[in-house]
Amino acid sequence: MTLIIFPAIPMGDVPMDGMSIQDLGGVVVSILKSPSEYIGKDIGLSTEKLTVAQYAAIMSKVTGKDIKDAKITLEAYGKLGFPEAADVAKMFRFIVTKPDRDVDITLKLNPKAKTFQPWMEENKEAFKDL
Repeated sequence: MTLIIFPAIPMGDVPMDGMSIQDLGGVVVSILKSPSEYIGKDIGLSTEKLTVAQYAAIMSKVTGKDIKDAKITLEAYGKLGFPEAADVAKMFRFIVTKPDRDVDITLKLNPKAKTFQPWMEENKEAFKDL
């Protein structure tokens, strides 16, 4: 999973779906093995739904650093001043609408898919300079 750390994540207390890109291959293989079951269907993938505060708590636990939710609004985020701020705010606005992502089907398609904490533990070295 590639993580891009923005100055803040404007989600409030809305849970955000998560999944490692490394786990996508197993999902695709399962779908290709049972095409008649999945053809024509939209499949929203997620291994869990956590708030920004929960993601921060896991990151804090794994890295030993104090990481907090900056609690920024979507409007304030869109005005942060980096070139992509408005576009990224639009992405978060979509996520706040709680798109249909299904943890159960994701784990059915790839039972080895990781939730955030085990993924974070495996990749903690990448966050040593936080």
